Amino acid sequence: MKTRLLVIGGLAAIVAVFWYVMRTGSKEPELEYRYAPVVKGEIVRSITATGVLVALTTVDVKSKAGGIVEQLVVDEGSEVKRGDLIAIIDPRDTQASYSQAEADLRQATARAAQAKVNYDLQIAGSKTSVEDAQVALETARIRLARAQIEAERQPTLTESNLTSAKAQLDLAKQDLDVYERVTAPQIRRDVSGSLARAQADFDAAEADYTRQQELLKRGFVSEGTVERAKATLEAARASYTSASQRSQTLDREITAEMERLRLALRRAQATQDDAIAQRSQVDIARRNLEESRKAVQQAEINLQKMIDAQLNNRIRQSEVVAAEAGTVRSKVALDNAKVQLESTTVVAPRDGVVTMKYLEEGTIIPPGTSTFAQGTSIVQLSDVSKLFMECLVDEADISDVRKGQQVRITTEAFPGRQFRGVVERINPAAATDNNITAVKVRIEVLPGHDLKLLPGMNGTAEFITMSKPNVLLVPSQAVNFEGDKATVKIKTADPLKPEVREVKTGDTGNNGIEVVEGLKEGDEVVVAEIDIAALREIQTRMEEAQEGGGLAGGTRPGGGRPRTQTTTSGSGSGASPGGMQRPGTSGGGTSGGAMPGGGGASGGGPAGGGAPSGGPSPGGSSGGGAPRTGGS
Repeated sequence: MKTRLLVIGGLAAIVAVFWYVMRTGSKEPELEYRYAPVVKGEIVRSITATGVLVALTTVDVKSKAGGIVEQLVVDEGSEVKRGDLIAIIDPRDTQASYSQAEADLRQATARAAQAKVNYDLQIAGSKTSVEDAQVALETARIRLARAQIEAERQPTLTESNLTSAKAQLDLAKQDLDVYERVTAPQIRRDVSGSLARAQADFDAAEADYTRQQELLKRGFVSEGTVERAKATLEAARASYTSASQRSQTLDREITAEMERLRLALRRAQATQDDAIAQRSQVDIARRNLEESRKAVQQAEINLQKMIDAQLNNRIRQSEVVAAEAGTVRSKVALDNAKVQLESTTVVAPRDGVVTMKYLEEGTIIPPGTSTFAQGTSIVQLSDVSKLFMECLVDEADISDVRKGQQVRITTEAFPGRQFRGVVERINPAAATDNNITAVKVRIEVLPGHDLKLLPGMNGTAEFITMSKPNVLLVPSQAVNFEGDKATVKIKTADPLKPEVREVKTGDTGNNGIEVVEGLKEGDEVVVAEIDIAALREIQTRMEEAQEGGGLAGGTRPGGGRPRTQTTTSGSGSGASPGGMQRPGTSGGGTSGGAMPGGGGASGGGPAGGGAPSGGPSPGGSSGGGAPRTGGS
């Protein structure tokens, strides 16, 4: 903040000097230049937000038991593991409650046991009868269910089986008849024809082979022709042999198939006979159903008689239930008392670091399970295996933030040091506070540093929206934009006479402008112009004012006021501001400033406007020009 105020004050002083000089006479300026080198580096464009470091998780450790804190064995900054001792609470009150609960449980258990014995003695005489009646009733009901199923299924099943058996019998008869009259004769004809054709083919092949041999002896054909005739003969012989074997086994095959079909016919006939015989089972199933219904009715009557005889047992049974419920209540009370007693020793629920201690030894705390209290926090335990920064990003910038984005983090505790981070979460909803709408962003601080970052530290997150390494960089105020044209003033052999050169620019970042063509690393460009004569004139005027009564009313001989041209500009990364340029020296400048004929980035902007009627000053710096006025 102090640096910012100093910069603003310096800018105000420069503007005042410039205004005064513009109202002075037209003495020719004696210009000096400040230069900055063209460097290779990384150009970065980003947005920033402030926030605070937080732990991965934070939990307040409380005790289920109440009482006096006798020991508190940890302090802020203590590292603990899961199960490590944190505090001990006076156990005397909880021990008394536990002993009372034990006695109540023993009494309730004895009462329940006595009630159970009385109940067992009373029902011993009738229990067996009721169970037997229940078994008899269930058995009768099962038999009735089976009889009902059989009575409903038997007629349909019998008719279905009979229809199916008749269809199978007709099909078996048809298969046998078709095979005897059609299939078997056709097979015989096919086999006989195949044998005759094979015999004819063999005879023809044999005759051809003999003829080809005779022609070979006379030299009319080649040996290849004879070999082909021989191959044809062998193929015909194989076909004839196969057809002959098929003819010899045909009778056995037909006989076997006829026997199979006759067997299928006999089986179909037997199935039909069985289906006809099953018709008598329908009447049997109906009689069984009626008998089963009567058996169920009688079993229900017998069971009701046994139940009526047991009505007197219900009183004893209710006593047993009440006694057992009392035992359960006493056991629950004992378990709660045991938990309370064990809770007088407070241990760490997880690994972490004690980041806050809420009380000291001797403090009286209420139990954490009290109906009217939530318990008192003893310590705060934080998991610092990972650290995060939580910050609020203005809604106007949130579109440039995305999950997984790289972030540079700086802290007030370690100025000048940067830590790497990555965006872990962006809240799905914005929040408004004091008419400022922002979105909460959570950034994971990545490892790889040797500094002790702690939860609660304040810091600034720089969200990188554009980063290009190894590019040529010049300060923003060194470039003068006029339409689509960009120019810089480059240092020559005479530092007081820089040369205007057109360049091709790329991206604009926080730390300067990328130069694609027109410059090389090591070149020096003008970042500020200072009119030494005008400054000298101002100094004289100020001295005269101190002696004669003020600066505002003075004029110099000749009616004109001195004018000055001064431009101070900020340097980017890799172009550090230097001192005032004398012949043979170079340097940068501070941010802000404008002059006739062209100003810095703050003084006229990259739009690159020209000077008005006053005309551009000789060798004006890059940027838009501020107007200058003549003498009064």
